[in-house]
Amino acid sequence: MAKARRPKEPPEPVERPETLRREIVGLLREQTLSARDISQLVGIPEREVYEHLRHIRRSMGGRGKALTVVPARCRQCGFVFSQREKLTKPGRCPACRRQSIEEPLFSLPSRTG
Repeated sequence: MAKARRPKEPPEPVERPETLRREIVGLLREQTLSARDISQLVGIPEREVYEHLRHIRRSMGGRGKALTVVPARCRQCGFVFSQREKLTKPGRCPACRRQSIEEPLFSLPSRTG
């Protein structure tokens, strides 16, 4: 006889003084960070960070500001992914086929005035 499983309890929501995207925008105004860094600072999975960064890029673009992206770079041959539109880290280098890739970095211009 199989034991009936209880449904999992949903995780408790984390209380935040401001919205998650505003928190990310605040971090990016102060420093240049990778998606992994942002993930650790705000406590969400890295894949969710990319979704928020895409939204931030769209919303900031409408305000005349831009999300600055330092493109990913191959550690082996130095190839820079400057034409890449995706914000995620590439899987492998098209030049040398290695997988040793530095993550892209993100920042926002700080407010002036």
